[in-house]
Amino acid sequence: MLRPASLAPLALLGVSLVACKGEVPVPGKERVGTYLLQSVGDPLFNDCAPAIFDAGVDGGASGGFFVDAGVIFSVTFNQTTTPDGGTRWPDGGPVTPYDAGYLTFIEGSGSEYGVIVGQLIDVSAVAPRVFSACNCTGLDPPDIQVLERNVIALLSASQAQALGSTTTCAPPFVVLDGGIPPVGGGIIGPRDPSGVWSVPLVCGVTEEQVQVLNHAPDAGCSPECQSCTIRFSVQGRTLEQ
Repeated sequence: MLRPASLAPLALLGVSLVACKGEVPVPGKERVGTYLLQSVGDPLFNDCAPAIFDAGVDGGASGGFFVDAGVIFSVTFNQTTTPDGGTRWPDGGPVTPYDAGYLTFIEGSGSEYGVIVGQLIDVSAVAPRVFSACNCTGLDPPDIQVLERNVIALLSASQAQALGSTTTCAPPFVVLDGGIPPVGGGIIGPRDPSGVWSVPLVCGVTEEQVQVLNHAPDAGCSPECQSCTIRFSVQGRTLEQ
């Protein structure tokens, strides 16, 4: 994998691509596909100090990636149950049909529930991370919290080609800002009426919000270890034939 070792604390999607896919139960009734998700180019935004985020000489450049991960996309449309399988919300009210999307990580860490609107899936997750360079010896546990958000478009071959390439994403400000080519005139969508998906390319943005939870003097954190954000373009190519 082409993930610089210094990026490991922030690689929430980092996995081994040789892991057995059967290790993770995939929720949802409609399988979109399995993808290698990688960052593209320099960060769109980065105010993190080197102690938290040190990309190294090739981070974000040709041959180096902020994210190098196998991701299973599983999508369920018109759900009539809550994410845990119930038919009513905690207050007793009935669940109305909704569209749901999931990102499932093939190394065994499970699935994250998100929202899918049309062809855009929006998934967020929070996890503790330890940054040794921050030296937060007084925290118990000595962790920093990272909130990761993925906003990703699912493109059919004809839509990707209309944007320029079936293997390379258009910039996220195009894809995520109303730029997905509409169906018609030779353009077909990624999902047929029977729920079968054909998605050779996924494009979008990953954002990492690093949250230093305690900066009291007794926490021991280095002064440069402040809460920060990094955002970068990502694209995924299918790993399925």
